[in-house]
Amino acid sequence: VEVCRKPLVKDCEVEGLEICRTEYESECWTKQEVHDVEDDVATCTTEVEEKCEDETSGYTTNTKCSKWPKEVCSVEKKPVKKYTPITGCTKEPREICAPSGCGFREGEVECYTKTQTVVQDSPKEQCSLEPQRTCKHVTKLVPKLEPTEECVDVPKEVCTRSRTNPRKVKKPVVKKWCYIPTAESGLA
Repeated sequence: VEVCRKPLVKDCEVEGLEICRTEYESECWTKQEVHDVEDDVATCTTEVEEKCEDETSGYTTNTKCSKWPKEVCSVEKKPVKKYTPITGCTKEPREICAPSGCGFREGEVECYTKTQTVVQDSPKEQCSLEPQRTCKHVTKLVPKLEPTEECVDVPKEVCTRSRTNPRKVKKPVVKKWCYIPTAESGLA
């Protein structure tokens, strides 16, 4: 891992009692992450192709041949390693000392190679789709229409004759008529 930092340096040359304090410097690093990928790799060879033609002059026929170089390539997939640079920065504490009244400024960039063991999981997930049929019973309500009986009260006048002191007496009699409405009767 290559680590680069800009160290803080004092910005004066004053002599005196040094005061120390902790400052935080940015320390940036770059590491190369390796990927195994399949890449197309071309393999080429030069082949010589011979072309012959018959030449007739008078009564004789001569065969004249010429050779031509030809590049023949084949492409195949091969596993190769590719690198992706990953950069990150952290604030690192540094104790710096300088005489009272001195300030600090960023110095020149310093880079060095640092070997550190980075433990990280490399999870790999492989998936495949497998169709699965799930069946269940569903209760469904189905409407059923049935004709119902409808009733209407029809008042009816009933008259009776009596021999003594004849007079009309109205006694209402209520008869109950029931029917089932159908398309045939015109009531449905």
